[in-house]
Amino acid sequence: MDTTSLTLLTNDGTALTVALAQALQQRGHRVAVFSLGEDLVRKSAQVLPEGVVEITLTDTRDETLGKAIGQLPAPVGRFIYLHPHLRFPLGQLGMHFDREKSLLKTAFFLAKHLKTPLHNQIATGRPAFLTVSRMDGALGSLNPGNVAPLGGGLPGLTKSLRLEWPGVFCRAVDVAPELPVDRAAQNILSELYDADQCLTEAAWSASGTRFTLIAEQAPVIETPVLHSKITRDSVFLITGGARGVTAECARELAQKFKCTFILLGRSALPAADPAWAQGIEDAGELKRKAMEALLAQGEKPLPKTVQSLAGGVLARREIVANLDYMRAQGATVVYEAADVTDAASLKTVLDRVTAQTGKITGIIHGAGVLADKRIENKTEADFDAVFDVKIKGLLAVTQAIDIEAIRHVVLFSSVAGFYGNVGQTDYAVANEALNRIAHLFRKNHPGIHVVSINWGAWDAGMVSPELKKVFEAHGVSLVPSNEGPAALAEQLSTELEAQTQVILGGTLPMAHAVTDGPLNTYRIRRHLLEEANPFLAHHVIRGNAVLPIINASAWMIQSATDLYPGFCLNKIEAVKLFKGIVFDGSQQSDYLLTVKELEKNEHQIRVQINVSSDAGLKLPVQHYQSIVTLGDKPLAAQQVSVPGTKQPVMPDASALYTDGTLFHGEDFQCIQQVLEINESGLVLLCEHKGMTLERQGQFPAKQVNPFLTDAIYQSLLVWVRRFKGSACLPLHTDWVDIFAPIPFNRPVYVSVKVLESDDFSMVADVSAFDAETGFVYMNSHRAGVTISRDLKWA
Repeated sequence: MDTTSLTLLTNDGTALTVALAQALQQRGHRVAVFSLGEDLVRKSAQVLPEGVVEITLTDTRDETLGKAIGQLPAPVGRFIYLHPHLRFPLGQLGMHFDREKSLLKTAFFLAKHLKTPLHNQIATGRPAFLTVSRMDGALGSLNPGNVAPLGGGLPGLTKSLRLEWPGVFCRAVDVAPELPVDRAAQNILSELYDADQCLTEAAWSASGTRFTLIAEQAPVIETPVLHSKITRDSVFLITGGARGVTAECARELAQKFKCTFILLGRSALPAADPAWAQGIEDAGELKRKAMEALLAQGEKPLPKTVQSLAGGVLARREIVANLDYMRAQGATVVYEAADVTDAASLKTVLDRVTAQTGKITGIIHGAGVLADKRIENKTEADFDAVFDVKIKGLLAVTQAIDIEAIRHVVLFSSVAGFYGNVGQTDYAVANEALNRIAHLFRKNHPGIHVVSINWGAWDAGMVSPELKKVFEAHGVSLVPSNEGPAALAEQLSTELEAQTQVILGGTLPMAHAVTDGPLNTYRIRRHLLEEANPFLAHHVIRGNAVLPIINASAWMIQSATDLYPGFCLNKIEAVKLFKGIVFDGSQQSDYLLTVKELEKNEHQIRVQINVSSDAGLKLPVQHYQSIVTLGDKPLAAQQVSVPGTKQPVMPDASALYTDGTLFHGEDFQCIQQVLEINESGLVLLCEHKGMTLERQGQFPAKQVNPFLTDAIYQSLLVWVRRFKGSACLPLHTDWVDIFAPIPFNRPVYVSVKVLESDDFSMVADVSAFDAETGFVYMNSHRAGVTISRDLKWA
């Protein structure tokens, strides 16, 4: 452990800070703690361990935090922010707003000032930035209904920093408050030491189960006509003005539902254009007239002032055009100027308006502000502007309306929160907090249709041609301006009302591993237990469970891909089995995986991987070895001809698993038919019905599906049994080109071409491809087995 740098914690005021400091010290860390004021953190009577440096912060302003970091006795190499667990009484959602916002700003501006010290540690260690919340052990998605939700914005910070700081390990962790502090501390340590550089957020439930949040493709709704509870009597309050994306959505809803809409904008709507602008349509001419008007008033026509005057005229015209369009569709429309963050004035405005329109029945919170810049350039004013309009604005709206009358709540969030985005750390924090509020609101108001829409970037005015090219280069699809509003209207249908958080549109560019530094070697430790891997009961040889070499290969592959975000698996080669892992009671529990970089550049990374264990001998026991090649793009897809229809040699191949040919249990049984077999090779039809994640244990199907890929080596056993009358075991593979994981629940052909064989060994090329499309999943070159007439499975 590097003892020249500090591990810095913030004090959450509970025994967790003490337990975590102790656990870190036991691992050899030098620990420092920033304790916050009583107005932010209520401290318990716990005493920090001896040797911990504690600094009590007088306040949490930007400059104060920077000075505090400068006063530490050593540079910071790792930072862990601990967010207090806060609860509120029913109906007082905004009770902890000021406190939680201040806490979030503390984490945010500590990050700002930690950028330099953390980056200074990249060459000599593994700098880390972690945030820890204690909401529900599910990253705020299972809020019991009374846990303050704004700590759920922390993942937006870490995910964005992961993109801005590719050399720093960044992760957000949510630990169930019910977990004992010692166990919670160990969970946090396990995240700090996790080798997976791609995972950005993790949660530990009260039962000790680990989770993360992923986006899953929603099933297509086949109903030709979608239904909605919105009627002509519905009254929607829409924040975000009558221009841009929000207005486009309002126009669609007016056309579809023809109900009442109250649109809130920041600026009052003038009754008419100023005299100097009337009749002028050309934007250039409008600016010229604005200059003349300023000169006539004795003012200097500064470019910013000219742009403001001309822009104001164009904005007014856009608003008027949108309001006129909505009314022409049969909707009732009211436009009001209001500060959405001022609850008192907002209530005054809405009370006046709803006296005419009736009670508000739906909320669409589309208001938002951007202040894009990297975190080292952010100011407190930036954070306040971005965060307040999203969160304080929503809280103000809920305080200004009758919640009992509400039937629909739509929150405009962003993929910048769910995925993170460069330059948008504050925006990501606000949008992730908005997502957590949606889950909380759903819990407390099950009768309301609540959805937080994580919009992708729109192909509209907000995306310049230059930015559009950047998105296209990263494979990011934009939301077509004519499809986004329709998607919103569809999201308000009763068929989709169970969806609380959805992504509409493309993702954002993901993090990319740093490849311009020196070649490194990484050492990753894994605790491997038979009971943690239920599938091992289906891979038993001579009475003992044996780790399949395919699972060992998947272990090496996944470890490599986890280390290098932005890269995907292309090839594994020189796969060697030295001493397999047999669970006979004498096996080790701890294994060392050594990843040695052989070459790396922005397009390709090659690493050599060794798996070994310490059995108390002079030298470590070597188990497996391979070379893994990762690329910034997948291998170019290959397609082959699908075998024609003919009578299989073995229409039902299940007998192979009972007649002594194969020993595999149900989790590995995927050969359905033997289509043909001769001395040159064979063709199998395979399909696996799938497995639960629990059964997959520590080897889940990711870059490689080990449970279906095992069919490749099963095919070699089938051929050897038929033509050599013996059993065999895998020995080596020269290389494997991998195009995609072999999927569960889909028919796959496995084709074997024998290259050489004798009484002691056989070598073959094996290919696995889709039985319907011919898409090649993987090609294994010169896979070799050793043949033994004495080998018996049982």
